[in-house]
Amino acid sequence: MHSASFLVAAFAAAAYASPVGPSDGSWNATTSGYSGSQGYATSTGTYSMTTSYVGNGASNTTGLLGNPTAAPNPAPTSGVVAELLTADSTVSRFKDLQKEIAAGDVSLKFDFNPAANPGVTPGLGGQVDLAFRANFPILTGLGISAAGIFFEPCGLNTPHVHPRASEFLTVATDSNIFTGFVLENGLTSEFNTTLSQFQGTVFPQGSIHFQQNLDCKPAVAIAGLNSEDPGASSIAQNFIVNLDADIVDATLGFPKQIDSSNFAQFKKNIPASLAKGVEECLVRCHIPY
Repeated sequence: MHSASFLVAAFAAAAYASPVGPSDGSWNATTSGYSGSQGYATSTGTYSMTTSYVGNGASNTTGLLGNPTAAPNPAPTSGVVAELLTADSTVSRFKDLQKEIAAGDVSLKFDFNPAANPGVTPGLGGQVDLAFRANFPILTGLGISAAGIFFEPCGLNTPHVHPRASEFLTVATDSNIFTGFVLENGLTSEFNTTLSQFQGTVFPQGSIHFQQNLDCKPAVAIAGLNSEDPGASSIAQNFIVNLDADIVDATLGFPKQIDSSNFAQFKKNIPASLAKGVEECLVRCHIPY
């Protein structure tokens, strides 16, 4: 891992990580520590999977944040990244980039606004706009990338892995985002924490991780990744939807509730990420599901 290659979000003037660790009980208001597989703590109260929110409520405000009139990011010319990857030196690569910038095909600025990324298909819970070498070629050879995560109220960035990168996530808005990861076989307990504005946490490379907006209003987080091509694989979507049905059936232990008669419908109901989040939040925020 590149020790200095995390792209810390520019939105976070003072990133501060809450304690991260396995949890199995309740939130301690004195220490601001969290424990519990069914609840998550915030600066304004306690959320629970089975009870209503306790603390300062918020009205339901829908719609992604950002500038709706943002101009689309420029589309790099075909083959430009391949040319940059084979440049004889860093200086040669940046001279090539200068030519692309002068031609208007590459920019020094990447706009994370959803409107600036019309090629991204949003889910019901929001969208992720990734700046990586394919759409922001100046990252070529630098070993970093970044993502803007735009959550709808109660939006969930469903469990996924990055096969080629660790991630540092920072919350940019006045929001409460519940996050967690499971590392690997041998340590399968969940590490989780709840972040508020300008707080951040990490997801190790290859770990299964997620982010859940706990609020009844949109939220934004920025993620830095230590790869210019980090990749992402959504666990539920790729496991249940895309693998052989018999393999899925055997892996799940041949569940009687899901069989050949209803498996196709079950797969059809798996949402794309970002998805609508946990039921407690949807009920509290009066969001139909």
